[in-house]
Amino acid sequence: MKSSYKDVRLYNPFLRPDWRFERVLKLVGRAPAPGRTTKLDDSYIKEARSFMLKWRKGELAREQLLQDNPGLYYAYMVYDNLHTDPEVRFMMEARLLSGQPAEEVADALKTLPQTVIWYEKLFFNVDPFLTHHDWIVKHVLLPSSDRFMVHDAADDEGDEHDPVARGTPLIIRPHLDMTLKFFSYFGGPVLCEFMIGGFKRGATAITQDDIPGWLDEQWQLTLQRRSAQAAGVFEVNRYNVMELFATHTRIIELQRTAETGDERRSVFERHVHAMLEDLPWTVGKEAKKLYSDSAVSAFEDTAAELDPEELILINAGKTPDYLDEVSAVTITGRDDLEVKDA
Repeated sequence: MKSSYKDVRLYNPFLRPDWRFERVLKLVGRAPAPGRTTKLDDSYIKEARSFMLKWRKGELAREQLLQDNPGLYYAYMVYDNLHTDPEVRFMMEARLLSGQPAEEVADALKTLPQTVIWYEKLFFNVDPFLTHHDWIVKHVLLPSSDRFMVHDAADDEGDEHDPVARGTPLIIRPHLDMTLKFFSYFGGPVLCEFMIGGFKRGATAITQDDIPGWLDEQWQLTLQRRSAQAAGVFEVNRYNVMELFATHTRIIELQRTAETGDERRSVFERHVHAMLEDLPWTVGKEAKKLYSDSAVSAFEDTAAELDPEELILINAGKTPDYLDEVSAVTITGRDDLEVKDA
């Protein structure tokens, strides 16, 4: 379904996720006096412009901003602390890319829902555009990957002209690198949750006997998680390409083996299904109606239960003579069976 926007600027394919904050910076950066907003600027841009002008006045003004608009205050902190504490920003952006509501993101990060809303509107405006796959790849996922590669090629101090590269080391302490955004966007909230924490939430060990199985599963999940992260960023060159070919060939062999096994199982399942379809499955009064015209119905209300061989004989029209006494069998208060005269 095609998205519809009131503001024609939102149709710009080159629009960046922080387009509102870019507009705010242009306004407050004008000299000799800050620029004024226009009727095209929404309430978020107008409020953010006022916020930034007061922020620049010093510590006392900032303390008042915290009281006046705590959501915007904390959102700017998340944005501004990229160099000193990047994990909060990475986790918030990943959760937003996964499509989680602001309330859930705020609860996970222990902040106000307004913090998440302001951060999304000003610095990472992706929520209205999550269905635009190519735009997300071009302006969100690929830039994070490019910054990753820039830092990887640079020295330990990073590129002084690229502050984001300096804040995006090869593997963020200990694992929140650029791959988190990819897994969150394509995998959704559940996978995002797992990639952030590395554990399955709610899967706790209840008894002592659960510990070995819990640890084995976690070990397997950890290897899968880390290998999936590394697979998206490791370099393919002439030294490892043959190993990659061998691994790919082995994967194809395993897939074909699994498909062959599925075919065998599907044939067996078809036979079982056909056999079960021939059995009249009934309970209660419906069973009496179904067998009312059969030889088995005479033994339906008796105290004795016929064994499978006797049922087969009766349905085949070969009722054993000794079964004539079955209708006279009753269960008494003792452990034995009493046969009364008919």
